Amino acid sequence: FGSRRLSTFFCPSGQPADAGGSRGMCEVRVLAVTRRLARNFDGLFPERDLQREPHVIVTLALQTKHRQTAMSAEMMDERQECFKVLVDRMAAFKEKYDAAGRWCDFIDPSTGAPFHSDSATTLLECDERYRGLGFDILELGCCRAVCNEKFGQCLVMTSAFVQATEDEVSGDLALLEADPAAAAPAASGEAAA
Repeated sequence: FGSRRLSTFFCPSGQPADAGGSRGMCEVRVLAVTRRLARNFDGLFPERDLQREPHVIVTLALQTKHRQTAMSAEMMDERQECFKVLVDRMAAFKEKYDAAGRWCDFIDPSTGAPFHSDSATTLLECDERYRGLGFDILELGCCRAVCNEKFGQCLVMTSAFVQATEDEVSGDLALLEADPAAAAPAASGEAAA
């Protein structure tokens, strides 16, 4: 599937999934979009040709306390909190590329739909296409679940598609490891100095 770069970051413990601070890690992966990979995502972004210019797919997985195959009220609550964290971090990541005049969109983890693009196609977290991005999809009879080597079934994730090369996004991956609200005061303090 082309060149792969895997970067793993530790997420700040100040952004827990629950009051107990159970989630302390995230994993960020960056993959260059090859022709073969781009064909797998035809229709996801109808107004975008992922083959014309260099694009990458950036995945963000958050570790959860609860296995995502063990349905419970606690798991569902944790999942919803993680979805908020994923959207906030991906929105901050997208803003960086918007400011640079680069196209970027990400997948809404709760629906599988592109967050900013109109599309009839979705990319749910248990979609087979995630196998090509380094994740495993478990077939459990009653349901399907995404998992990876690092967190097993204890993860929720989403992905961003960016008009850039792997090298161009590598310096911005730290945006995905931090809570954007916590980073904002530091950034505004730097601007004031």
